[in-house]
Amino acid sequence: MYKRALLLAIAAIAAALAPQPLSAGPAGTLTYVIDVSETGNATVVMVFMAGRGGSFYTFLPRFENWSYVVWSGSLDSLEVKNSSAYFYYNVSFSYRPGPSGVFGMNITYSFPYASLYVGRRGWFMTPLLGASPGLGLAVEVRIRGLDDVYAVTINGVEAEHVRSGEELKVEVPWQAAATGGRVTVDYTVREPVGEEVFEERVGGALIRIRAAPFYRGFAHKIAGILERARPVLERVFGPMAGVVEFEFFLPKRVDLSTYGYVMGEDVNAGGKGPIHLNLALIRFKEGYLETTVVHEYVHLALGAAGVPANRELRWFHEGVAQYVSLEACEEVGIDVSDIRAMLDNMSEVFRRGLIKPGFVEDWSPAGNEASYYAASYYIVSELAERRGGLDFIRRVVEEIRARGGVSTNNELVDALSAAAGEDLAPLFRSWGFTIS
Repeated sequence: MYKRALLLAIAAIAAALAPQPLSAGPAGTLTYVIDVSETGNATVVMVFMAGRGGSFYTFLPRFENWSYVVWSGSLDSLEVKNSSAYFYYNVSFSYRPGPSGVFGMNITYSFPYASLYVGRRGWFMTPLLGASPGLGLAVEVRIRGLDDVYAVTINGVEAEHVRSGEELKVEVPWQAAATGGRVTVDYTVREPVGEEVFEERVGGALIRIRAAPFYRGFAHKIAGILERARPVLERVFGPMAGVVEFEFFLPKRVDLSTYGYVMGEDVNAGGKGPIHLNLALIRFKEGYLETTVVHEYVHLALGAAGVPANRELRWFHEGVAQYVSLEACEEVGIDVSDIRAMLDNMSEVFRRGLIKPGFVEDWSPAGNEASYYAASYYIVSELAERRGGLDFIRRVVEEIRARGGVSTNNELVDALSAAAGEDLAPLFRSWGFTIS
């Protein structure tokens, strides 16, 4: 039923545009016709039309099969190149119009997880849009069960849209997609998506994940990450035990900066409570989901060891979580090179002594979170790498437990010094910390 409707929609687009020679308008038009199923997976049909010969480029998926059909005119050449976007090729087409004076082609592919769902909330993001200079570009998306639309953005900027029932149309300036662009939609659906509880054993712990039924595979992947990292995590923090819960949340607009979090009160309650994961991680390359899962688990493990999530010790929480997640994932064969390179690059200002990292003792990032996280990682990695790496972190955790926990930087530095076998207070003062 829908395939016929889709073909009719494409035919309607072609019929509407074909009479225009386009010579006085754009160099051609590219319309993304996207149909999103109830599970969030989509079919993408890119309809390209031009009234004269020429060429255009766009981005097509690297890991999904795509196909094209020329329905008017002829294709002279097709060139596929790598792009800086991990999941996409840069593909160029050269073409000639047919006797009718029009060139037309459709490019089709599947697009998993186009929309993500938690309860009634939905979040849609297009594949990477690509358009040559001067091209007329539009996105037409049908979202099953669409109710209220809260925001439509082009590269994070609020955009005008036209709605007809479950369909939205957005005109996109070619400049917004010349090097890759995205359209996002924040919305609700009429009926909430059902939720199931997935449970798996990892060592002595029960991993419990609440999610829609169609995220079963993703839930299994999360448990598998903890299973892979478990030997390293248990070496540092001791046996996994109890219940480790995960709940998903959705991003807003195109903001993907928060990958996960745990509530401070849950950490302070001895590492209890759920880990909140950004469901958009389902669309990220290897390394990001894995380090996020381990990172958030480390927060719970530190809470259980007696390190509260207070403002004074926030840097230690973040630094240890980042350091351990990178080391643990790398040790079990997960590619974290992009993340490590980014953190090493951001740490260079501290390594060269241009900025003292001790500003993190007063955790108040106010929109500058990245520098606080980078400084925290730099401090912990500098301490650990010179004193045994993860084994040093293990000794620190044991020392904190033996003391019944720590609650201030002075107490923490005492514990760090005991684990290192040397007085680290002068080093912390040189970094700009206020240590008595």
